[in-house]
Amino acid sequence: MDARSRRSRESLRAAVLTLAGPTPISEVTASAICLQAGVTRDTFYRHADSPTGLLADALSAEIDEAMEVLPRADAIGDAERALLEHVHRRADVYRGAMHPLLAAPVRSNLERSISAGLVLWAELHPEIIPPEFAADAAAMRIAIAYAAAGTVGAVEEWLRSEDDDIERAVRLILAASPEWWLR
Repeated sequence: MDARSRRSRESLRAAVLTLAGPTPISEVTASAICLQAGVTRDTFYRHADSPTGLLADALSAEIDEAMEVLPRADAIGDAERALLEHVHRRADVYRGAMHPLLAAPVRSNLERSISAGLVLWAELHPEIIPPEFAADAAAMRIAIAYAAAGTVGAVEEWLRSEDDDIERAVRLILAASPEWWLR
């Protein structure tokens, strides 16, 4: 991606995150994002198919950055904490994307990021994987999908509760997780 396109993408991401804080994403228009970002609608549609899609992309980039902690993490809880710190920092944006569940592109990207993190965690710590999953790729994909979807559901419930205690949320989500992920 050339420098100009990269600047446009970053301006669009910043604009949607700014607008989606005080306004539900369902009410944010492409025109408002363009005005905030200082770009044309043509530029918007070269980078996104909708405001919700752009929001999902912007949040996904931040989540991916937060998940960079995984290779250095001592426990999966470190990655869980990084994820919840991101969600807490963007709580208004996430709450504005819930109707009552997260908008599909936001939820999908969150699940994708968590799944990628779990795959990486399993690769870094193959000794934690139970034999019935280690020998069966389909079973491992099911375990990862289950854990990722469950984490997203827990994050949604945490957002609805308006509880700001990240450490409590980390403890509760980890307590609900299969033990083998935590070894």
